[in-house]
Amino acid sequence: MLLGVHIIVRNEEDMLAECLDSIRGIADELIVVDTGSTDETEDIALRYGARVIKAEWKDDFSSARNLALEHARTIWVLVLDADERLKGDAQSLRRELRKAASSAYRLRMEHLLDASDASSSTSSEAVRLFRADRGYCYYGEIHEQLVRIRETENGTIMKDIDGPLSAGDQHIVHVGYMPDVLQRKSKAERNLRVISRQLTRRPNDPFCLYNYGVTLCQLGKAEEAAEAFDKALGYTPLTAPYRPTLVRDHATALLALSRHAEAAELLRGETLRYPDYPDLFMLHGNSLTSIGLLIEAKAAYEAAIEAGARPHSYISENGAGSFLAELRLAAVLQRTGEDEAVQTKYEALLRAKPRWEEAMFAWADYLQQQGTPDTDIRQKLSAFAEGEEAEQSKRIARVLSKIGAYSTALPLWREALQSAVHEAGAIQLSFSDMRGFADCLIGTGQYAEAASHIRNWLQGAVPYADAEPSQEMIKLGMDWALCRWNEGQRISPEELADVLGGCSQLAEETEQLNVWLPMTQEARNKLAREQELASAVRWLDAAVGHGMLRLAFKLAGGLYGLKPHFETLLYDHGYVDAAAEQMLDRFEKEGALTGEQSFRLGELLYLKELRSEALSLFESAADEDKSGVYAEKARLGASAACLQLAIDALQPDEYSGTRNWDGSWSEPDRMKLQEALQRVEWMDWQTNWNGRQRRRVNGGSAEADFLMHDR
Repeated sequence: MLLGVHIIVRNEEDMLAECLDSIRGIADELIVVDTGSTDETEDIALRYGARVIKAEWKDDFSSARNLALEHARTIWVLVLDADERLKGDAQSLRRELRKAASSAYRLRMEHLLDASDASSSTSSEAVRLFRADRGYCYYGEIHEQLVRIRETENGTIMKDIDGPLSAGDQHIVHVGYMPDVLQRKSKAERNLRVISRQLTRRPNDPFCLYNYGVTLCQLGKAEEAAEAFDKALGYTPLTAPYRPTLVRDHATALLALSRHAEAAELLRGETLRYPDYPDLFMLHGNSLTSIGLLIEAKAAYEAAIEAGARPHSYISENGAGSFLAELRLAAVLQRTGEDEAVQTKYEALLRAKPRWEEAMFAWADYLQQQGTPDTDIRQKLSAFAEGEEAEQSKRIARVLSKIGAYSTALPLWREALQSAVHEAGAIQLSFSDMRGFADCLIGTGQYAEAASHIRNWLQGAVPYADAEPSQEMIKLGMDWALCRWNEGQRISPEELADVLGGCSQLAEETEQLNVWLPMTQEARNKLAREQELASAVRWLDAAVGHGMLRLAFKLAGGLYGLKPHFETLLYDHGYVDAAAEQMLDRFEKEGALTGEQSFRLGELLYLKELRSEALSLFESAADEDKSGVYAEKARLGASAACLQLAIDALQPDEYSGTRNWDGSWSEPDRMKLQEALQRVEWMDWQTNWNGRQRRRVNGGSAEADFLMHDR
């Protein structure tokens, strides 16, 4: 027999059938090693004609793999996991094996990372296809390696097995790294247990340390992961085949922790060592962008694109050497003011990859910043939306909603809703799309309709059961309550149970606020005792974000400690003038501002070109905040203000009265100062408003007038 497929399983009833469907017609033998399933896994395997071998699970993947090899009756073996699917022409693979010149082959692997976006994936290569009669076996309890073991006079020699890339179009698609699968299968917890036991025996084993860091990343423990990666890097030989990926994952962890300068320093040397690895250059560009070195970041992204044009065998994020790097490069060109290049870059990106919403949003956001009318943005997007009409409407509506173009997006959402109802008899929208439509209704003042739709959606949602409610569902629940309160309506206990009964914490918070909103002193005192400040700030943030300022003003006025948060939230959501009025009013009454407030006022004055006044507030913010998050921002703001003042002082008209002076000597100094100012302004210290918030900053915030004039 030519080819056998080997799979080890445990409770894989939800994954196994799709895996086995993918190998129909290719395998002469199917061996499934079951390490203790308690569900329908064995029955599924038997229905597909598998030989099922029972084995005790010993936290050792090599043991299970080698058991399957002991039972092999074929010349060749293809190794898969239940969460993998073989793609490509199966018969061409069998033809390749009949005339194979090598005893082992690598297959391309695509690891999907997000079920909602097929472009979110990484690619790699692995030896998964090899001859069963060459004495190969697996080594290592986890992330097992195919090896050949030989006994010599000098002892046992273990050699890793490698081979050429399979010439056909066959590749393996792996879904096990998607967050919902990782959580459902508890694979990260299992891996952590196995690797931790390895590390007790081999505490400085670099490969174990590396895999320990990967598992910690999957568990959301980025700080611990970065420590493990750093230690692994210290022990890993330069020749280790996994070292480039270790560098990539270490840099990714550092960036997730906002340790941008450390990541930039790490990658500065490693990109020289691996000049053909596009991911390292793209990550280097990301780190340089975050610390304001945009010219250097531009070069890094261009290097990523150049490296991506050449074939390589590294583990790589899909698009790191092409469309993702191009998108990051467009963002850098946007910040450096190269408008013509930006426009060309976005259009080329969307021609090559139409329907890519991340690029569509970035382009729409850029156009909005350039002052392009929303209707024109919609028309431009429609050229790249493609697909069926209903999907096209939703795609453009999502993008327009994100930039705050609610009036233009709303008709598209209505078209999408009508199509969904017509085709399915009920509204079929994801929770993300539901929230986009609700945002448009709220943003155009249609609170009652928004509340009605949200209520219907939440009532029709699948019960939460034992799972935690998603963040989208929680946000929708908050929006429903805010719409009701904003319309001056109370929420009855029956409604509360009916709509929010699946989320006990949210229902409890809503009930407390619902009782308090009549503004009686007794209710205020009760809420001040019971309501956690962090929870209250979350509600306040949502109300201000939706522009429900009168409701937010009531919330902030009723709970002790919320007013300073109200003032800063006003600023962060684009109500800059109203926020300044509130902060100055507080300063007048109390004679002091927090470091956060001083920074925000300083930034506002800097934007209004009042540099001396801005400098004073930035210095005050740095003194108040000391080592806090706003201290560094304030210091950078102070630097920008000082440089601008120096540039202003070197204007020719300052010296025009001097005899025989032609203004030429100050020009080089001014140019140097302007270059330095540009560098400082590129650093990440200024508030980054989104499309809706920018509209408010630029004067579209009439709903805030009462805060300044009706007090």
